[in-house]
Amino acid sequence: MKLALAIVALAACGPDAATGDDSGSGEPAELAGIVDAHNAVRRMVQTSPALGDLVWDDTLAATARAWVAMCRDQDAPTGLIDHNPNRGQNVGENVFGSSGGATGDQAVASWASERNNYDYSTNTCNGICGHYTQIVWRSTTNVGCAIGSCSGLTFGNSIVCDYSPAGNVGSQKPY
Repeated sequence: MKLALAIVALAACGPDAATGDDSGSGEPAELAGIVDAHNAVRRMVQTSPALGDLVWDDTLAATARAWVAMCRDQDAPTGLIDHNPNRGQNVGENVFGSSGGATGDQAVASWASERNNYDYSTNTCNGICGHYTQIVWRSTTNVGCAIGSCSGLTFGNSIVCDYSPAGNVGSQKPY
């Protein structure tokens, strides 16, 4: 049985030589479709004007890639990569970990499932909802993600996505 956990607290033409990506988004092949998955969640929000699409950001992805490669797990909960305290000012972050395989679709679906915990009318959360609200934060425009494997962690197959500008600012509503 696979166990997944998400904690509050991803070229012009042809394949990208650095990532092997041919979608034009810059996503690495192992995370192909993660930007589309984020944008599908954003399109489900009924608001006027509609939320804009996120776009891939190589700089955010490089930050996420360097962090996930460190496999740092010093903070609670144990067994999952920590949030990167040095990811940059005004950069949000979602972390996903799985004891089985990890895919971009799984990570985004896990974060988006928190929608059920969020009440827009009162801007309150019943449980965890910060991953979801980061995805649908109106002013967030860019995302960069990375995937890695940390064999010593319980949830060692990890995906980290960094967002700019950051969401979950103060007591503001996401959209």
